[in-house]
Parts: sequence; C-alpha cells; structure tokens
Amino acid sequence: SSGINAEYGTDADVEESLRLFQVSTLESAMSGSLSGVEGLTALEDQEEVRKVEKQLKQRFPIGSQVSESRIIQDFTKQRFTERSVKTVLNIMIRRGELQHRMQRKVVLRVK
Repeated sequence: SSGINAEYGTDADVEESLRLFQVSTLESAMSGSLSGVEGLTALEDQEEVRKVEKQLKQRFPIGSQVSESRIIQDFTKQRFTERSVKTVLNIMIRRGELQHRMQRKVVLRVK
C-alpha cells in the first residue's frame, strides 16, 4: 500500500490526528476534567503534575516573570519530569494563570 487513502488523507495525517487526540486527552485527564477515566494517565503522573503546580504557584507569586527554561531546569533538578513541568505550564496558560512573554521564552504569572 502506498500509504495514501483518498478518503482520509495519508497515513501520516491519520497518525498526527491520533497523536493530537492523545495529547489533548492526556492534558484533559491531567487537568482533572477527565478524572475517573481509567488508563489515561498513571496515578503517579497525576500526582506529580499536582505537586509541580502547587510548588510553581508557591514559588512564583502573581506578577512574577520567569524564564520557562529556568523553571524546567529547577524542577528537573528536583527529580520532576520535564513532561510534567511542561504539562503544568500548558494547563496554567490555558486557564489564563500564566502568559507567555518575549517570544515564548518567559512566562508571567497573571493569576
């Protein structure tokens, strides 16, 4: 098979759609909006995301601006996964609690 399906696009398109769906489902699960759906995220992952969010809110008061790479560095030094830190940043940006500044290099805590 050539990998092209006229009705649905290429296999790569299908793969990308599935990947995006899984990412958004995972983010929803981690943000709690899908709590109770089994098998989406490990309990440890959810727990780690909660710890990262709590610590991030304690360490960076409203109005503070911090380099995103520094946040990731600080948290990975404390044995948190980079994925968890990025998940928390993305969730907080979507909720309007953080905003990107300076070509997305810096985040500003808004609320």
